[in-house]
Amino acid sequence: MSRADDNSPAPVEVALAMREFDASLDLLDHAVATALGIGRTDLRAMELISRGGPRTAGELAADLGLTTGAVTALVDRMEKTGLLRRVRSTADRRQVHVELTANAKRLEASVFGPLARESAKAIGRFSGPERAVIVDFLHRAKEISDRARVSLVKPKPRSPA
Repeated sequence: MSRADDNSPAPVEVALAMREFDASLDLLDHAVATALGIGRTDLRAMELISRGGPRTAGELAADLGLTTGAVTALVDRMEKTGLLRRVRSTADRRQVHVELTANAKRLEASVFGPLARESAKAIGRFSGPERAVIVDFLHRAKEISDRARVSLVKPKPRSPA
């Protein structure tokens, strides 16, 4: 069946819709960070911890593409705002994890809760098999995006000592 026969969007229309959605998410991140009085990287750190649980400074540095010194400054800033806290590991007292504070969790729920509920309602309109296609597409799109990002971040050549 051709595109004209089934009224489905052309791949270029899907790509354009993705770009529009990406731009919308970018603006949302900016608005949330501004509303919380923090920077975009600070917000990204909160999101990583919220989604994946407490992390060490080294893990955050790797996930954010920052140096451990930059992450130390980020955590110091975020501790002062009451959004992150350092907690010693119970398994290894030498290790320190960074986690969200109760205040950060409350703010996150107030900002993202309505968005999550509205998104769940929108995705609920699709059948199970349609949601499976959407999830598959999103995973593939993420893989493509990750490959593009990695290809742009090339290691810098070392200078001779």
